Amino acid sequence: MSNTALALLPLALAYIMFTLGTGLKPSDFKVIASHPKAFFIGLINQVVFVPLVALAVVLLMSPPPAIAFGIMLISFCPGGVTSNMLTYYAKGNVALSVALTGVVSLLSVVTLPILITLAFNHFMKDQAGSISAVKIGVVMFLLTTLPVTIGMLARYKFADFMVRRSGILNGLASVFFVLIVLAAIATNWQLLQEQLASIGLELVLIIVTLFIISILTAKALQLSWFDTKTIAIETSIQNSTTAITLAPIIMGVSTLPVIALPAALYGVLMYVIALPIIFLIRNKN
Repeated sequence: MSNTALALLPLALAYIMFTLGTGLKPSDFKVIASHPKAFFIGLINQVVFVPLVALAVVLLMSPPPAIAFGIMLISFCPGGVTSNMLTYYAKGNVALSVALTGVVSLLSVVTLPILITLAFNHFMKDQAGSISAVKIGVVMFLLTTLPVTIGMLARYKFADFMVRRSGILNGLASVFFVLIVLAAIATNWQLLQEQLASIGLELVLIIVTLFIISILTAKALQLSWFDTKTIAIETSIQNSTTAITLAPIIMGVSTLPVIALPAALYGVLMYVIALPIIFLIRNKN
C-alpha cells in the first residue's frame, strides 16, 4: 500500500464516522430513557463482554503475538453503521442500535487508548518501542468523536439536505470501507494465506460466541425479542475500519502492519456469519 493511500486512511475513517453522525439526531437517544435496561445491557456487552470473549479465544488458541494483538484491537472498537443496517434488516430496534453505536463510539475516545495500551504491553512486550495512550486518545477524538459530532451538527442544521443525500453519503462510506478492507488484505496477502485457517477460526469463534452470549443474557434478563436480537447484532459487529486505520498509527510504520490483518478478515467474515443468522432471526417471534 502506498504512503499516499495510507495517509488517506484516517480521512476515510473520519468520513465514515461523519456519516454515522449524520444519521444521529437528539431524539435517537430518547431510547436510553424508554429502554434503559436494554441500553445498559447492550452497553456492558459491547464494552466488557466483547474484549473478554476475544481474550478468552486468544488465550485458548495462542496465535502469534501480532495476530493476538490484532484480534484484541478489533474487539476494542465500537460498532458502526453496519450494525445499524443489519439491525434494520433483522427487524430489530434500530433506535436502540443507533443509540448504542453513537454512545460507544463517543466513549471509545477513553476506552480504546486504555485497552490498547494494556493489550500492547501484554502481547507486544517483545516488540521494540512503546505506545502512548494520550496519542491514541487524541487520534480517536480527531477521527471518531469529532467527525460524529460534526455529523450530528450537520444533521441538525441541514436536516432536509442530509436526509435527501443519506443514500449517497452512506454509499460512499461503504465504498471506503470495502477499499480499506481490501487494502489491508492485499498488503498482508502472503501472511493471510499462511494464517487464514487459524485466524478465520478464531474470529468465527468470537463472532458466534458473542451472538450466543448476547441472546442468552438478554433473554435471561427478560428483554423482548425485538431488543434481544438488536443487542446480539450490536455486540457481535465491530467497526473494523477503526482497527485497520489505527494499526499503522499504533506501530508507527508507513504501511499496514500485520496487526491490521485480523480486522481486515473480520470485515469480510462478519457479513458471512451475520447475514445467515439475521435471516434466521428476522421473522422469529
